[in-house]
Amino acid sequence: MRKPGERNAPYWSALWCVFTVIAALLFQAAPTRLIEGITLMPTWPLMVIFLWAGLRPYFMPPIAVFAIGLTQDLLTGAPMGVWALSYLVSIAVFRFRGEDGMPRDLPPIVLRFAGTLVLAHAIAFAAGSFALGQPADWQPLIIEVIASILMFPMLAFLVLRRRRSRSSGFGG
Repeated sequence: MRKPGERNAPYWSALWCVFTVIAALLFQAAPTRLIEGITLMPTWPLMVIFLWAGLRPYFMPPIAVFAIGLTQDLLTGAPMGVWALSYLVSIAVFRFRGEDGMPRDLPPIVLRFAGTLVLAHAIAFAAGSFALGQPADWQPLIIEVIASILMFPMLAFLVLRRRRSRSSGFGG
């Protein structure tokens, strides 16, 4: 029998999942500019989707991933469906499978995220180019990939650290 505090854990985890997704979308919609230059913003929604899909896969069903991608398209002004398609395909290809789910070691998680990130941005470039009728600007996508690869290990480390400190997993 579970302890009384454990019964509410999925609800708090679900609320935490919704909060992190909304925060990631808001951060993505409010890019940071370098001095008179390029916009520097990691792909926060993909990071959150990737982590939640590994830790609590039932919080990230395909419809939720699709809705997050469409919301990002609306907030950032991208052609509709570009990020929704890229997130769905990349998460479907690179998500953690099996009974154990996401490993507790950082290097395999970072490598799998890097594959997810590169595939998502390649699909976004191709779909965006198709939607625009001309090649999309690749420079912002390359900058997002680099910024995301540099930022993700810190975020994953914090999640794994919290996951290791609790026997029941991240957020509950």
